[in-house]
Amino acid sequence: MLSEIIAKCLGIAMSSFLNIPYNDQTIEERYAPNGFENRASGICHYCTIATLKEILNNGCLRFSDVRFLNDSTEFVEIIPLVKNVLLYNGYSPDFKKLILESAEIRELEEYCQPYTELSRITNKYEESKYRMYICSFSTDNDSLNMWNYYGSSGEGVSIRFDHAWNIFRGSQRSLVNVFEKLENDIMIYRGLVVYKNEDKKKCIIELFNRLQQLHKETRDEIEKYQHYILLAFKQSVNNMRCFFKNESFECENEYRIVLKIPEKLLLSKEYSGDIIEKGQFKRGNILIPFVDYRFDKKSVESIMINPFVRDKNGMFKLGIKELLWQNKMENVQIFSSRIPIRKYN
Repeated sequence: MLSEIIAKCLGIAMSSFLNIPYNDQTIEERYAPNGFENRASGICHYCTIATLKEILNNGCLRFSDVRFLNDSTEFVEIIPLVKNVLLYNGYSPDFKKLILESAEIRELEEYCQPYTELSRITNKYEESKYRMYICSFSTDNDSLNMWNYYGSSGEGVSIRFDHAWNIFRGSQRSLVNVFEKLENDIMIYRGLVVYKNEDKKKCIIELFNRLQQLHKETRDEIEKYQHYILLAFKQSVNNMRCFFKNESFECENEYRIVLKIPEKLLLSKEYSGDIIEKGQFKRGNILIPFVDYRFDKKSVESIMINPFVRDKNGMFKLGIKELLWQNKMENVQIFSSRIPIRKYN
């Protein structure tokens, strides 16, 4: 029975509960042009023209430490949600006690946590710590809200990629929400951001329903099995937490790619695999940890110019065209935003 319980716990740990809010949709709704199953195609990365130049010339996208994103509740808001769902959704006292008094829930309150995983490098199970880095995209390639972030100065562009699964080497599964292991034991997570609290709770409820069922099955020998149940709990929460964002940011329609990178790799002085650069960059008076990660330029489909540009001579567009030519990307289309906004000088 032990191996069976371990297998079930591993299945839970490897499940994407981020799909749960879309389970009530019909097949027609899920596969509609803007339906859930198509949301990993045509994703866009908004940035300044200077950042576009760096992205194409260096062949990499920048991932920032999750603690430094624009939503100050990133990464930590899931803990009170977990406790709320556990306390007010009819779970048994023993099951609630198992979770709430566990070392795992205390570890989840910390940024750096130990994981025991099979290393591709040594082919052995090893305990190590990881850090989370995020690159943000949008499913809307011509969003006034996003242009107000990046384009009001007249410097913004939107880079449109054909499919999320074509961007990075080693992450080719076409599911919308998915995670895979890359080289050097880096984990990559891709998926839609969940904004509504009710949707977040649906994800957590599904997790706890499955864990409580395992708890019932092993009730007579819980001391033998609780370790595996708690590991499944911890891993599943960590799989979800980087895709939960405050409802105030819903207008961003974010699709997110997360790299979970071993600390020992970040501390190494050598650059290995597809990590091109790492360190800190300055924003205002803050130093933000980053990792620049190699991407496939062939995944770039088009570039859109922000609606604030009033370029009568076409020099803004011409500069982008020349940048594409220098990077042998002449098949990439350049469009202007269709938003008819008036700009006052």
